[in-house]
Amino acid sequence: MSTLMFSEYAHLVKGHLYTCDINQKNINNAKKFTKRFKDKVTFYLDDSVLFLKNFDKKIDFLFLDSLDGQHPNAAEHQLNEIKNSINRLHNRSLVLLDDKGIKTNLSAKYMVNHGFKIINETNEQLLLAFR
Repeated sequence: MSTLMFSEYAHLVKGHLYTCDINQKNINNAKKFTKRFKDKVTFYLDDSVLFLKNFDKKIDFLFLDSLDGQHPNAAEHQLNEIKNSINRLHNRSLVLLDDKGIKTNLSAKYMVNHGFKIINETNEQLLLAFR
């Protein structure tokens, strides 16, 4: 569902959405949902950590929602996503971390130590921006 919302937003602001998933079925479903915005979305079949390590564009908005919170390595995985993307974030970037709690603790601490601050939070998510 988030891919649909973000693709529509990319269309509205004349931007582009880059999204990845490790599961081809999920990508195929997302392509169906975002069909009317297909020129605004590029899909990648990849592990998010590797995708972000190799991504070569500046990131305006980063939404991290891979691995479920109960997965034993979810916190470390999200931290590695942040580490692989931190150099592509800029002073106007926003980062939205999903599954607040044990999954976001390492990432949020790392980001705060690298000049970001939490600007909003819900029971499920943290939104961070550069100070």
